[in-house]
Amino acid sequence: MVGQTNDKPLPKSILVFGASNHIGGPMADYLMREAPQVRLRMATHSAAKASVLRDRFPGLEVVVADYLEQSSMTAAVDGMEGIFFIPPNELNEQIAVPNMIAACEASGTLVHMVRLVGLQPEANMHRIPQVLRDTGVGIEIQHAIAKRLLDESGLPVTYINCGATFMDNFTRLGLGQSVMRERKLIWPERLIPWIDPRDIGEVAARLLLSDNHRHIGQFHTMNNGHDLLRFQEVAELLGEVLGEPITYDGSREAFFSTYTFMGEPLLNQIWNFLQYEQDNEVVWARNDFVERTLGRKPTTLREWLIEHRDMLLGKGEWRHH
Repeated sequence: MVGQTNDKPLPKSILVFGASNHIGGPMADYLMREAPQVRLRMATHSAAKASVLRDRFPGLEVVVADYLEQSSMTAAVDGMEGIFFIPPNELNEQIAVPNMIAACEASGTLVHMVRLVGLQPEANMHRIPQVLRDTGVGIEIQHAIAKRLLDESGLPVTYINCGATFMDNFTRLGLGQSVMRERKLIWPERLIPWIDPRDIGEVAARLLLSDNHRHIGQFHTMNNGHDLLRFQEVAELLGEVLGEPITYDGSREAFFSTYTFMGEPLLNQIWNFLQYEQDNEVVWARNDFVERTLGRKPTTLREWLIEHRDMLLGKGEWRHH
């Protein structure tokens, strides 16, 4: 068909940042399995995590790279044609992104970068409350800075936007601990889609391996196309899966009491952000981008909970992806 020819070169090498974490790790697994001809380089900011990565991915190149330190970024990016750029929490994008841009320009080899962001679609930065703007470290603010800088750079970037909450927050943030101990889900009420981070890793890999140049410059919002739920509804779903009544408490008092290990400053920031999110919740909508990219139905929250049922009941190992 006229106009349908794809012309993006397939990257012969791919650099995966965050390879020791819940998105980069599954992405690397997928690339090793589905694209063994691609040279993989794993990057982490921690020497200890680098050792773990070398054990997990024997024979692959592992580097320690700090987004905020230019020389390590230049070394990590050197010679790479594909890059998965995922920010750690509270990354100062005004330093990290210029470092990444400079490293890519120094290498001169970049074919395609996939950058993960977390923004409400078409978010208006002026709607962000002053209490969040004053900190300057909120995800919405920092990721908007990153997108603006990358857009201005002219680099070949695709943005994959996590328009959802992670299913493994039950393990990573401890949402499942109160379920296990008290048969109670404790988290501020919110209306949000859901996604399995393992599916995000596969989406990122498939985009880098695609020859479709039309993805470059695009902003794709991801969710599993199925679950758009309030946390009261999640508690009810938990009860169905676990076969026991699961109550729900979205109060500020319960949240601060249950998650004291996070520290009061972070708890205040999360609480304030979720209040802002509630004021803008009408923006959320299920979509089929992940399904079309994967060529299969993404994992549903019910399926994820069934997979981790024993853990949530306190009968199995509390494991992280």
